[in-house]
Amino acid sequence: MELVLATRNPDKIREIKKVLGDLGIEILTFEDFPQFPKIKEDGSTLRENALLKAKEATKFTGKLSLADDSGLEVEWLGGAPGIYSSRFAGENASYEDNNRKLLSLLKNVPEPKRKATFRCVIAICRPVGSRIKDKLVEGVCQGKSTTHPRGKAGFGYDPVFQPEGLDKTFAEIPLEEKNKISHRARALNKAREILQQIIKKKNKILIGLTGNICTGKSTVADYYEKWGVKVIKADEIGHKVLEREDVKAALSQAFGKEILNFQDRILRERIRKVAFSDHDKLKKLNALLHPLIKEEIWRILTGGNYKIVVIEAALIFEAGWDFFMDKIIVVYCSREKQLERIKKKTNLSFEEIQGILRAQLSQEEKIKKADFIISNDEDFAHLEASSRQILDDIFKEIRG
Repeated sequence: MELVLATRNPDKIREIKKVLGDLGIEILTFEDFPQFPKIKEDGSTLRENALLKAKEATKFTGKLSLADDSGLEVEWLGGAPGIYSSRFAGENASYEDNNRKLLSLLKNVPEPKRKATFRCVIAICRPVGSRIKDKLVEGVCQGKSTTHPRGKAGFGYDPVFQPEGLDKTFAEIPLEEKNKISHRARALNKAREILQQIIKKKNKILIGLTGNICTGKSTVADYYEKWGVKVIKADEIGHKVLEREDVKAALSQAFGKEILNFQDRILRERIRKVAFSDHDKLKKLNALLHPLIKEEIWRILTGGNYKIVVIEAALIFEAGWDFFMDKIIVVYCSREKQLERIKKKTNLSFEEIQGILRAQLSQEEKIKKADFIISNDEDFAHLEASSRQILDDIFKEIRG
């Protein structure tokens, strides 16, 4: 696997290679693409700039690309220099020029008011057919600005930034130590996990099958299973995850012992009642369960010799799993049909139904992000025929 680094900064390239170099992937730079055009970083945020650079690199090279945008945010200066960090003292400013300007603006500012944050946003883009899929991660490091430059290592604002918990600047510590705590290292470690999952995916074609509650995605998944396609059902995995002792302990601590029955088994309806009535608790629930479910999905993927795999999950978009999917199918129906089916198939209260609907991306938004859509407003015969046709279309497209 090849990865293009969308930066011309040799110092950044050195740091990135240090963190990602042992993944077994070939890391390419703009030196490998002499004709690559200069990218204008005109975004209004670090996220926009990182994404802009990674997308342009993927468009030009047709390969998986990674770009970062970093900035120093000084509290006394209202968050400046921020996105202008590399050109704080002018378009062609040197590191020393930028540091001099920063320190001059902070002259006579007392230490307690010199708080600063180093922030790094990394964008990873991968080509999928004619489309580009992207993923963003962020790393931050809190600290303060010193009164004068210290140290010769590092680059940028490293000589004037002292991270929390250390009495040295980034420029006074070895790269190995910096790569344990820096903003870029923290973002790169998150990016590293994403790249590891792409590596594990290998040559498998992943088809995401999603749709909101009671729209019919589970029925479509059953059809695909019947037709011999490997289907991984996130909901079934979620049930197994809830049986783990460490998960029981974490959930009972977060939501209270009342979520357990007398046999110490988790009662899903009680978790649902709590989580879908409180947005913060729902976020806490998802933050705990989603990584564990994804970990199990990837374990199944790497453990089997499957060329094409359908992953059925209600929250593919919401959990950010769409980045790994080669095709996405969305099953939908009218709101009237959906509510009718919810009332018929579940014993959910009105408040729970509203909570679930709020937690899920709207059907309209999911349809916009889909490669294929299946309408489920008619009978089962129509649903089965539509599901078969789309599966055939995907197979034809894959075979070229």
